[in-house]
Amino acid sequence: MTGIPKWLPIASVGNPKLDEQHIVLLELGRSLLALLETHSANSLPVRDILSDIVNQFQEHIVLEEQTLEVNACPTLDEHRVEHQNSINRFAKLLGDASQGQCESSTVVEVINDWTNHHIFENDLPVTRYMRSH
Repeated sequence: MTGIPKWLPIASVGNPKLDEQHIVLLELGRSLLALLETHSANSLPVRDILSDIVNQFQEHIVLEEQTLEVNACPTLDEHRVEHQNSINRFAKLLGDASQGQCESSTVVEVINDWTNHHIFENDLPVTRYMRSH
């Protein structure tokens, strides 16, 4: 069920704090998918991890967007749109799960898509704008 890659040094964006946050987010995603093997997507433990992912991701995007802005990343606006889209998808998952209307397959699809897309397709192409000051 898990398609979330383990973090490897080749996934580094060159910023230790952002890399650390990526590692935490990947681990949370793997924990969520493992939990879905034994729990409903609407269960409290699943909702708790989803909530943790939302909170961690919100903290992460603040630092990431600040870093991209300081380094004059030309695709900052696109990053902001992607980040907001991700937050919206997570909020919908969490809301659906809280109302008992979430399917495990939907959670798996969203988490797998997001973890692969965020780091590997969104962040790695702009690593030169991710350096810390």
